[in-house]
Amino acid sequence: MSVHAGRAVAVDLDTEDIRLFAARALSRDPAYRLAERPVVPPMFLPAGGRVTGGRTETDHRFFGPPPRAGDRLTAVRAIDRHDPDGSESLVQYFDRTGGLVAESWASVTESVVSEDSTPHSAELLATYATDWLGAENIRRFRTRVLRALPPGGTVTCSGHITQHYIQDGEPRVDVTLTGVDASGEIVVRAWASFAHDPAAA
Repeated sequence: MSVHAGRAVAVDLDTEDIRLFAARALSRDPAYRLAERPVVPPMFLPAGGRVTGGRTETDHRFFGPPPRAGDRLTAVRAIDRHDPDGSESLVQYFDRTGGLVAESWASVTESVVSEDSTPHSAELLATYATDWLGAENIRRFRTRVLRALPPGGTVTCSGHITQHYIQDGEPRVDVTLTGVDASGEIVVRAWASFAHDPAAA
């Protein structure tokens, strides 16, 4: 999907595209694999090109439960900056009524576009988080990639809950997440927010 600054683009969320994205990120969550209308993974709605290398930061926000397959969204690029120091982009996603349902932001320095089939380390960390706390419960997922994961590389993920609170009338938790490579070096960090009812846990 290519979205130019200020131009609205229709986005039809496809079941097979969502399942393939989730499978590529090694997710086991049935909300992706088995649901008739799977929800989108945290990093499915793009802010810009897929990149590896350099330093990449992203922020994916859902203003309620994530959109599902079969939904038609309108994507509008609100920020589109490219200069020698890097790039920054923000794409906002609106539903059929014009309501803002999601937005994806990215800031990239010294990056290269990647076409290989190796999952991005941030995608693997997102999988760890949604398999833990539920794909349908994600509300925000922010990442900072410190270095690229080489083809065939592995990431060991960990995370912990940092706070419980109420926002927009629903109980939520914030979590801090870390991914390390085979040598033990940190390759990616993330901070996420989930709807989470302790009574239902």
